Amino acid sequence: MAYPIWFNGSWKNAEDVQVSVKDIGFLRGYGIFDFFRIMDGKPVFLSDHLDRFLRSADLMGLTLAYSKTELADCIHELAAMATDSCLGVKMVLTGGESVNGFEPAPTSNLWILPGTFQFADPERGMRLMSQVYVREMAEIKSLNYAYAIRNWAQVKASGADDLIYHTAEHGVSESSRSNLFYVKDGVIHTPEVHILEGITRKHVIALASAHYTVTCGKCTLNDFLQADEVFTTGSTKRVVPILAIDGKLIGDGTRGPVAKQLYEMLVKAEVSR
Repeated sequence: MAYPIWFNGSWKNAEDVQVSVKDIGFLRGYGIFDFFRIMDGKPVFLSDHLDRFLRSADLMGLTLAYSKTELADCIHELAAMATDSCLGVKMVLTGGESVNGFEPAPTSNLWILPGTFQFADPERGMRLMSQVYVREMAEIKSLNYAYAIRNWAQVKASGADDLIYHTAEHGVSESSRSNLFYVKDGVIHTPEVHILEGITRKHVIALASAHYTVTCGKCTLNDFLQADEVFTTGSTKRVVPILAIDGKLIGDGTRGPVAKQLYEMLVKAEVSR
């Protein structure tokens, strides 16, 4: 099914929706987004995603003309239209059409873009390449992914699937589009600074805390390299094992029992949402 796009107040045919060359999101990357799924006609963790979207807008200084309730109503309209078992939904808010190419407009532009979505095999796992970097405005889900994209050719050339950001001062923060965890001696660890607080991360921490000790704090790159397991979480991934970092296998280089258990627990939590 070809799904419509919601733009500034109404659903429109996708071919009728355009982005102005004056939009400051296009010109300067000044905007935010969020991404979530609709599974079998029901949005997954919608309230959490809308709260983060509103928080990101506020922190970015963007004016949003719609309340959380109004946004939720739009999403439920979309869910009622869904004919696919899994939709990925991206909401994008920009500073609108700038008069001089720099200053935001008085009115922001908002898009809601649905599309069919399919998960990768959770057992296949990922490999990461380390990079010394702290993401700017990490607490905001901004449109700016230029650093990761600029380095993407190097990531692929190294045989990796994504980056793991770290610095000597702050340790590991996150991957380019997901949060990170490691397991050592039965304890789960995750960074807590210079990260986007992921919705999946939040739910995985809650689920894991019923069975494991979970600590949030400084985690060094060496901690990850010496871990029994490493995994990443995100709305596009759920819980995916990290099999190697900089070519060094994590554990035995296969999906570990903690990642497998948390994946299964998360899927059940989504169904019972």
